[in-house]
Amino acid sequence: MVKTGDKNFWKAQTIGWFLFVLSNFIVQYLAGLPVKLLLLNTIIPFLVGLLVTTVYRYLIKNSDWRSYSFIKILGAVFISTILLTIVFTTLTISILVFVFKFGEITFPAILANALIFGVVMLNWNMIYFCIQFFNNWNRAELEKWKLVAEIKDAQLGSLKSQINPHFVFNTLNNTRALILEDKDKAREMLLNFSDLFRYALKNTEQSKVELKEELNIVNQYLELLSIQYEDKLKYKINVDEGLEEVELPPMMLQLLVENAVKHGISQMKNGGDVLIDIEQGEGFMNINVKNTGSLKTSSKLGDKLGVGLENIRKRLELIYNGKANLQMKEVNEYVVASIKIPMI
Repeated sequence: MVKTGDKNFWKAQTIGWFLFVLSNFIVQYLAGLPVKLLLLNTIIPFLVGLLVTTVYRYLIKNSDWRSYSFIKILGAVFISTILLTIVFTTLTISILVFVFKFGEITFPAILANALIFGVVMLNWNMIYFCIQFFNNWNRAELEKWKLVAEIKDAQLGSLKSQINPHFVFNTLNNTRALILEDKDKAREMLLNFSDLFRYALKNTEQSKVELKEELNIVNQYLELLSIQYEDKLKYKINVDEGLEEVELPPMMLQLLVENAVKHGISQMKNGGDVLIDIEQGEGFMNINVKNTGSLKTSSKLGDKLGVGLENIRKRLELIYNGKANLQMKEVNEYVVASIKIPMI
C-alpha cells in the first residue's frame, strides 16, 4: 500500500514541484533567459504550485468523492484540472506583473504557459487519484480478508467447542458402563481419560498440531478403549517415516478412531479391528482409518456419525479451503474413513 499520510504527502508534494521547476529552470537556462527571470520563473511557480495543490487537496479530503461513480470522478478531474490551470496561471502571471513589475506579457506567452501548467495539473490529479484508488482498493481487500478470517475463526471456535463435550460425554458414558463390570479397570480408565481431556483442553485454541502429538493421544485413547472392550478390540497403527511433524487439526484423528469404534466395533458381536494407515502422497498426507464392519449395518451412516464426522468435514473446509477432503467407503468388509491433507 502507498502511504498517503500528511508527512508522505508533503514529501511527494515538495519533491514533485521541485522536479518540475528544476526542469523548467534547465530549459529556460539553455534558452538564454536572464538570471533574474530564471529565478522568478523557478521560485514563483514552485510556491504557487505548492499553495494551489495543497488547498485543492484540502478540498478533496473534505468532499464525498469516494461515493461518486467512475465517470463522475473523471468529469470532476477534467473540470478541476481546467480550474487549477486557470488559478495557477493567473496567480503566477499576476505576481510577475504586479509584484515584480515584469512588464507586459503577450497572450501567446500566457497560452503557452497555461498549456504547460495544464499538463502539470492533469498529471498531479491523475497521480493523486490513482494512489487514492489503489489505497482504497487495497484497504477494502484487507478488510474483506480480515472479515473472512474472523468468520473462519468464529466457525472454528464453534466447531472446537463441540469436540470437548462430545468427547467427554462418550468417554464418561463408557466409564460409567465399565464401573458396573470392573471397578479397577474403571479407575484405570479414568486416569487415562484425564490425560486425554488435558490434551483436548490444551489444543482448544490451536487450529493445527503435529501428527506425533495426535498419534500419542490416539494411542492413549485406544488403550483406554481396550480396557473396556478387552479382546473384542484389536488395533494397529502404521505411519510412513518423516510424517511425524506434518500438521493436522487437533482431535481429528481421535474423532475418526472414536467413530470407527462406536459405529463399527461396538456394533459387532465379536468385536473387530481398527487399522490406522498414514501414508505420504505427492504433496499430501493420506490418513486411512479402517474398522471391521459395513456401511449397510446402519442406514444413513453419515447422519448417525453426527458431530464427529460433520465436525471434521467443516474444519477441513475452513482450514484448507477445499484442498483437503474426507471420504467414507466400504472395502473388503472394512469401513474406511479417508482424509487427504496438503503437506504445508
